[in-house]
Amino acid sequence: MGRITSGKSYLPIVQNADNFPYDRDYLETYYQLILAGDPNPHGYVRPETVAKMPWTSSFHISHEHPRTVTVLDSSSSSSQDGGVSSAAAFTAAFKQLVDACIAQDTFKLIARKHSEPFTILSWPSNSNIPSSAGGPGGRRGAKVTLPPVERVTMERFMAPLFGILLQGAHMVAYVRSRATEDDCGVISGLWIPRRAKHLFSSPGMLDATVAGGIASGTSALETIIKEAGEEASLGPELVRTRVRSTGTLTYVSSTDAIHGWTGESGLLCPGIVYTYEMELPEDVVPRPHDGEVGSYSLMSVGDVQAALLGNEFKPDAAVVMIDFLIRHGVVTAENERSFVRINEHIHRRLPFRVAEC
Repeated sequence: MGRITSGKSYLPIVQNADNFPYDRDYLETYYQLILAGDPNPHGYVRPETVAKMPWTSSFHISHEHPRTVTVLDSSSSSSQDGGVSSAAAFTAAFKQLVDACIAQDTFKLIARKHSEPFTILSWPSNSNIPSSAGGPGGRRGAKVTLPPVERVTMERFMAPLFGILLQGAHMVAYVRSRATEDDCGVISGLWIPRRAKHLFSSPGMLDATVAGGIASGTSALETIIKEAGEEASLGPELVRTRVRSTGTLTYVSSTDAIHGWTGESGLLCPGIVYTYEMELPEDVVPRPHDGEVGSYSLMSVGDVQAALLGNEFKPDAAVVMIDFLIRHGVVTAENERSFVRINEHIHRRLPFRVAEC
């Protein structure tokens, strides 16, 4: 099914996506992003960004080790009592700051545009989740119903400036050739898009069939269904009945790895990617719809391998494609000498926890 790659390894490709140093001492050169009341860092900010940012009174900057950028908590009381919650206060502080950046055209990355809100996944942490052990006068061990936890959000374009953890969803669509109806068949082609040339990041490069960032309040599956319609003209019912969840990938990159990037360099970009795949009937053809995709091509597995080794894929999409090839037995420990290291890079331990509530 695959193509012999003449001893070439996929390791440099995944290292290009997971390119941030593993030595945690390197993070000491960054400022920790702190949300007041929680000592755990939720992002890492470059000194150059700290110096250039038009900070408002909602932020406190400490230049003493460990250097920090703290978002102050201006909440008045519990949101259940009609007051402003900590989450709402933090979100408002980020909103005020991005407004200032847009007005002053401070960063090329933002491009004087607002973008959709993304959840800061590391908040709340254990230190600011209410205890369920019962309050004053309550029985220890009694079941307590906690209110829904509000989330802190930040606009997507702003996120790399603060080095917060972002999440996205990618889907690979493919077709199989079968000798009979009961034959499991072999993968005969993958539907691969070429990104439009006008896009801000990685213009003209190859990508996963469907991909998108997961906006606040939206699930990974909902993102795939939405993007499948917008990018590939694939209907929601088709996707719901055929798509299959295949796991997550994690890596930490910097904006230096993004082909054609014209924004600020060296920004920390930790990411979680939810992966999906979908077998399509041979008569279903993805078609560009929203202008983000230039064209779709049905590529053989061998042609996809060659394109990967030729660095034709967007870095995060390359990781998704290599994961697909591993899952389907194309890339194995027998034909890839760096098989273990590749898997380590695409399942990296992240510098933040992910809130579970």
